[in-house]
Amino acid sequence: MRLRQRAAGGPLLRAPRRGGGIDAGAYGKAFVLLARNPSLILAPLLMGFAAVLIGLVVPGGPLGALTAGLGQFIAQLLAEFGLSVALIQADAAWRRGRAPFDEAWEESRRKVPEILMAAIGLNFVLFLALYVGGLAGLPGTIVVGLAALFFFIYALPAAAIGGIPGGAALQVALERARAGPLPTGVVVVVSVLAYVIVPTFVTSALLPLVFSLGIYSTALAQMIGALAQSLVAAYVALVLSKAYNDISYRGW
Repeated sequence: MRLRQRAAGGPLLRAPRRGGGIDAGAYGKAFVLLARNPSLILAPLLMGFAAVLIGLVVPGGPLGALTAGLGQFIAQLLAEFGLSVALIQADAAWRRGRAPFDEAWEESRRKVPEILMAAIGLNFVLFLALYVGGLAGLPGTIVVGLAALFFFIYALPAAAIGGIPGGAALQVALERARAGPLPTGVVVVVSVLAYVIVPTFVTSALLPLVFSLGIYSTALAQMIGALAQSLVAAYVALVLSKAYNDISYRGW
């Protein structure tokens, strides 16, 4: 079996074998692990609140049009960093049953360059895919966007869990997706549905209550959205880290 180097001067990693099935039980066990380790939501929640604050200070008017894109890009990087911290915690939760936040935070700080480079590369690939797909209208956007997500969904786990830098994380993500197309397809579908359904349900259920209390504001609505997103990110981190590790270490 071929050997691939993890990073310059780092240990060697074997390329994963092709094939493999779905660990369906992991999707249910992830809820149990999340209940036992609620701190999994902390990093995504903190990054979500930071993104809300950035949105509040972005200037309006003509300058706002120029800074809005930058603010959205920073917010996306913050969300991906929060997910990466949760991925490190999730990896520990699967291995040890517990996921201390402080350990994951310290490890993520050491891996900031790898995580940010992988996040920037992932954002670029997804942006390019959505742009190209958009030329064919909404169906093209959905199909090409999902295809890009399928092939590169493991970029952040590769950087956060494996410490693989930048473009190498994208290459590893592509290899993992090709090695385990079935479990990758399932984790993509579950992740997309979670990010769409849960925030929509939470906001639709809570915002009418906030309206009735007469304390509604844009900032509060965004905070509620950030909380919903953090819950989703914690669950997705659990199932995504499990799928990544299963494909990476299967059959060694």
